[in-house]
Amino acid sequence: MSQQPISVAIETSGRIGGLAVGRADELLEAVELAATQRHASELMPMLDRLAQRHDFQPRHIGVVYVSIGPGSFTGLRIGVTVAKMLARTIGCRVVAVPTLDVVARNAPPNENEVAVCLNAKSGRSFTGFYKRLDDGWERISEPALLAPPQIAEQGSEDFAILGDHLLPHDWPRGVRLLDKALSVPRAEVVWELGRAMAQRGDFADAAALAPLYVRLPEAEEVWRRKNAESER
Repeated sequence: MSQQPISVAIETSGRIGGLAVGRADELLEAVELAATQRHASELMPMLDRLAQRHDFQPRHIGVVYVSIGPGSFTGLRIGVTVAKMLARTIGCRVVAVPTLDVVARNAPPNENEVAVCLNAKSGRSFTGFYKRLDDGWERISEPALLAPPQIAEQGSEDFAILGDHLLPHDWPRGVRLLDKALSVPRAEVVWELGRAMAQRGDFADAAALAPLYVRLPEAEEVWRRKNAESER
């Protein structure tokens, strides 16, 4: 029997990264990576070890699901670079999985609506609202940069904040903040969501693929301000 196509999920948007591999509809294994292992030079050896354990070759990889952001500038750049490299070298397809969607899957089973907030600094979070359905979570708003009072105003009567949110004193009284540990995106969820997107034909243009950044890296912001001042 011929080798079934392999799918690979890359999660490098947060402090803790991960890789997952699957064959057809089966998730084979997911591994967690420490912050020091998110570099491209570490991701590839880990992928090689997974390939050896599950008996596949790089040419068997048919699609890569990559967590596209928002998140760590460096981490996202690494994940996207690896996905583009695999697409270019072995011809696999790429799916860009929104990181907010990945984090929403961490919501406790007793929650029916959450606002997933990824801290963008400057008092605002990149936020998307999600409602629980029978088969998962549905995003009910387009993600936007919002301050805590705006998030509280847009939420339903019984919603909770999920994510790497701002400090508790930044939020209006009565807003429920879930454990920050739930804000860690997981590679196995990237794989699950990526596979569903691939089955719908929702593929990305690998050549044009770029991370979703909430804001420019601080160094680039400083550089732009200096340039603007020098041109006056």
